Amino acid sequence: MKRNFKVYGMTCVNCARIIEVSLKKTKGVKKVNVSFELGEVEVEWNPSEISEEEIIRKIEELGYFVERRKDNYEKVFLVLSGISSLLVLATMFLKIPYHLEIQLFLSTLVQFTAGLKFYKGAYSSLKEGIGNMDTLVALGTTGAYLYSILAYLNFINTYPFFETNVFLITFVRLGKFIEEKAREKATEGLQNLFSISFKTVKVVKGDKEIEKNVREVFKGEKIACRGGDQILLDGKVVQGEALVNESVITGESLPILKRKGDTVYSGSIVEKGYIVVEVEKTFESSFINKIKNLVESTLREKPRIQQVSDKISQYFVGFVIIFSILTFLFWIVKVGDIQKAVQFSLAVLVVSCPCAFGIAVPLAVSVGIFKALKKGVLVKKSSIFEVFPKINTVIFDKTGTLTEGKFIVEKVEVKDENILGIVYSMEKFSNHTVAKALRNFLKDKVKGEVELSGCREILGVGVECGDYVVGKGEIWGIKSDNGYQIVGFGTKEKLLALFYLRDKIREEAREVIENLKRKGIEVILLTGDRKENAKELARMLGIDKVFAEVKPEEKLRIVEDLQKRGRKVCMVGDGVNDAPSLAKADIGVAILEGTDLAKISGDVIIHKLFSLVEIMEFSERVYRKIKENLFWAFVYNTLFIPVAAGVFHSYGLYLKPEFAGLLMALSSVSVVLNTLRILKS
Repeated sequence: MKRNFKVYGMTCVNCARIIEVSLKKTKGVKKVNVSFELGEVEVEWNPSEISEEEIIRKIEELGYFVERRKDNYEKVFLVLSGISSLLVLATMFLKIPYHLEIQLFLSTLVQFTAGLKFYKGAYSSLKEGIGNMDTLVALGTTGAYLYSILAYLNFINTYPFFETNVFLITFVRLGKFIEEKAREKATEGLQNLFSISFKTVKVVKGDKEIEKNVREVFKGEKIACRGGDQILLDGKVVQGEALVNESVITGESLPILKRKGDTVYSGSIVEKGYIVVEVEKTFESSFINKIKNLVESTLREKPRIQQVSDKISQYFVGFVIIFSILTFLFWIVKVGDIQKAVQFSLAVLVVSCPCAFGIAVPLAVSVGIFKALKKGVLVKKSSIFEVFPKINTVIFDKTGTLTEGKFIVEKVEVKDENILGIVYSMEKFSNHTVAKALRNFLKDKVKGEVELSGCREILGVGVECGDYVVGKGEIWGIKSDNGYQIVGFGTKEKLLALFYLRDKIREEAREVIENLKRKGIEVILLTGDRKENAKELARMLGIDKVFAEVKPEEKLRIVEDLQKRGRKVCMVGDGVNDAPSLAKADIGVAILEGTDLAKISGDVIIHKLFSLVEIMEFSERVYRKIKENLFWAFVYNTLFIPVAAGVFHSYGLYLKPEFAGLLMALSSVSVVLNTLRILKS
């Protein structure tokens, strides 16, 4: 059995690691994936060994809340600690009898109710050998509470400060509540995408509409879609008409009129009108579910910069605890002031913010992935945001990349038209755009397919079936001319037919090339086409460097050679015939015509060529936010830990523990709010 649980209370990647490590050790649990960015835990388990309730209980024992129980607990504890803080404040400024006893009661109440979450989190983290924010807050509040108890009982000759742990727990909870709401806002779009499998559709049964979960709808059933509805299943319109926004597929925001017979894709939005769609694919095979699975996979992969920040976050807690102990010892041994020793060592514990390091990268990456998706760009590798700003060389394939790849057969030379059936049947063994064009041209000119055996595609050449070959005209010594792509058919000794095809240059191709060159990026054309055709295209588009008549393995070698010379290479192709070189490049960008994601390789999938420029510029903005977040996390901790330790106490600059806690909470909030600006870019 497999399910995604919405989990609240994860403050950084260390929390996610604690849940993952703990659940993996649980008997009956087969697989665990935790996404801190989305606050989701995907669990696969054996129902005969462990139940869903037991998994939920296990997560909550670690100090986190599963969706259905979250609101009741979190809001009650926040209100409780808030009211207690106001009452403690009143006892501090008003002459109230037994004010210390009232403070003691309120301090104890808050410590072991609203503060219980931090104890659970600290216990879980220490049990797994991983420190997190809960560890520091639990130590800080416990230290303040115990110190005040000892002072109240006159074991220490100083005044208790019961307000410290009350204010501290309130400030931290309030800060984390604000941070969580901001994070939900930042990942709202992705949350909607991942919850799509729980949505329902209206299935048309005669003159009635029955609501069904999208997973329970079968091929052949009909669903009704009205203005404002998201189309959740792929199919054909069988009734009505509507304006449909397909931006998630094409990146084009203008709606398209869909009528009877037109295909509609899941993920599209009906802006106006009413249509009935006959379902052609179940939800599992739908376009939107494939995107969902790809995005989930992308979020699990960590870019190098995140691996570094995770390492810092992982060891940071241990460093802070040691520094807090040293602070305490310094003020006790050197100064002899126990009150300052306790106050400053506690302030060090709670001012330190491992969360800022933990959320700096993953949150920016997840927001970036969603923003790109809204523009019709599918990010399959999260490291692209880090790598794109370093790209200095872009290699373009020709056919289907700089050109539309929609070849039209303009002329045919053949003596015996009976052989066209063999050509038609052979070309089904190739996915190349030329092969597709020939099949489309021949489908109405042949009676049917011919039975063939021993057929194989030779990349960069054509298709071979026994003695027959269909491929480049050069095989028979015929060169392409006047912009034609010439394809021949025959045996290696005898030419039996010639097909003259022409392709069209993409309208935005020249603008894209000019844009890249203005950025100082070297642009290269790399194609298997003849030199004459390649050079003519390069001249028209303003490309200075051309490699023509190269086979797929030679393309791979050229990419490798550029990388050896220190170039950061982005390869742009169709994602099918260029798969090896796209995989080898620092970033592989594939242009997808249609919705068949399964056949496309590449780190980024785009639908129009200009999206290359957009994703490059957008990646720079995302990477800039990542660096800003990490810089803030570093500066914050470098600046405020010494202040909290009392380094500047002689100048009157120091932090009380409760205000140190407030600063810690606000530092995480600032990282989230800064990341939210990506959505507005």
